[in-house]
Formats: sequence, C-alpha cells, structure tokens
Amino acid sequence: MHSCMKRVMSLFLVVFLVLAFASVVLAAEMSGEVTAVDAAKGTLTLKSGMVNVGFDCESGVSPMIKDLKVGDQVTVQYKEEGGKKKAEKITPMKKKAPVGC
Repeated sequence: MHSCMKRVMSLFLVVFLVLAFASVVLAAEMSGEVTAVDAAKGTLTLKSGMVNVGFDCESGVSPMIKDLKVGDQVTVQYKEEGGKKKAEKITPMKKKAPVGC
C-alpha cells in the first residue's frame, strides 16, 4: 500500500511539472502591420487592431527583418521571456489582389 501511494504521488508530481512548464515552452502568435523595424537593434513593432507590440528578434530571425518595411503585413511567432516578447519566426502575409477592373 505504501509503495502504491509513492507511485501515485510521483505520477502526480510528473504531471504537475509537465503542465507547469508546458506554458513556458509554447509559442504564441500575432499578426499585424509593421509600424517600426530596426534591423541594427533587432527590433520589430507590430500593430494589431488598436495595440502596438514590440518584439526582440533573436539571431535566427534577425536576417528576416532586414527585408521588412513599415506597412508590411506579417505573422510573428514568439515566446515571452523575462517580460519581453522574443520573435522566433516571422512570416510575411500574402498581399490581397486588388478588387475591381
């Protein structure tokens, strides 16, 4: 009976730890219009709705921001670390074809 209780407690602890750290590992995503980009500093600012959000671009995505310009529509996959949003992947959104003749 005592060893069964240890197994249950161990399993509970493992499940708790997995759930606790899963939220840290999962990346979030935001789409919007580029309102500022500084390739030298590795920063990018997006406007989504009424909100402006700044991102620090890690070394892996820094080359991607050099081709971005204000007005571009992009999707940024990011994670939060130390209160900062760190971009992990930047994907340009396809431009809509003009409507009309």
